Amino acid sequence: MNVSRMQFGKREEGGVRAAEKRQVQAHAVFGGMLKPRHKREIEFMVGGVGYGLVELLWRGETHWSMVLTGGVCMLAICAVNRRFAAKHLLLRASACAAIITLVEFGVGMLVNRLLGLGVWDYSGMFGNVLGQICPLYSFFWFLLSLPVCAVVKRMKN
Repeated sequence: MNVSRMQFGKREEGGVRAAEKRQVQAHAVFGGMLKPRHKREIEFMVGGVGYGLVELLWRGETHWSMVLTGGVCMLAICAVNRRFAAKHLLLRASACAAIITLVEFGVGMLVNRLLGLGVWDYSGMFGNVLGQICPLYSFFWFLLSLPVCAVVKRMKN
């Protein structure tokens, strides 16, 4: 009997769980190289490298803490896109920009304020909070989140 039911928000058909379908798809695309347990590590690395490259292109320099921050932010972006895949792109990108801004604030308080490394300082920017975040860069994160969210969703996380 072919029974369809809802379990944990995922539709099951014919007894094959959605996660198993994704694993089969990943196997087909990557020839079995990508194991589900490595997916988060890959997301982290892609985010870290991407964030570092954005910093290099924008400011001409980066810091190791930004690579780690980028990895954390990419994990959050992927989580938002998995959890809210049915929501509009603008809503997902807004959520991601807010999360990135919060992560930047936390990292800024640690590396700039507590450790005194002076990686960045937005104290001259309008609306800044303790020199660590500001509305302009939150908007930039929103703009960058648009294509990233679209790509992540197409990858069917």
